[in-house]
Amino acid sequence: MSSVAILVPAALVSTEVLLPSCNRGVEDNSFSQENIDLLDEIGETIIPATATSPGAKASRIGDFMKVYVPDCYTGQQQKVFWQGINKVKKLSNDKYGKEFPKLAVSQKQAVLRSLENESKDKAANDNNGTQQFYPMIKGLVAFGFFSSKPGATKALRYEQTPDGYVADVPYKKGDKAWATT
Repeated sequence: MSSVAILVPAALVSTEVLLPSCNRGVEDNSFSQENIDLLDEIGETIIPATATSPGAKASRIGDFMKVYVPDCYTGQQQKVFWQGINKVKKLSNDKYGKEFPKLAVSQKQAVLRSLENESKDKAANDNNGTQQFYPMIKGLVAFGFFSSKPGATKALRYEQTPDGYVADVPYKKGDKAWATT
């Protein structure tokens, strides 16, 4: 067998396969398991678990976005979503030298806070109403979490089959809001 027959196919194999570390910085606009895990961590940073309520990770927020974003977002919104995800990755690596899921909670909060501040600055100077990543991801996390079983049954008061309309439900300060199905 000719050595050329071995070298040519090997030369055509992507460096991403041979040397995965060479792929650092390349945008990944797919719902790979790595990105789903990243979305879970972003969600947990936005809605963390407490002593009385699960966090966004318990609702599998990354899997929710895997279905919701492609089905319900326009192409432009999806572009903003993926640019934001890739920016989270870049900020985490540039500022802390680690991937977002491996950061300390305070570092994760700092990364998201910088994106939040950036979106506020852009919104203040934007007359076109351009969609920003941070409000988008925050809304996705809240919607996905509170419409999930853990969010609706453990973070909210939950009654599976309400008895009908009741105009005056007693409420005490500190009570959870209601969720019904």
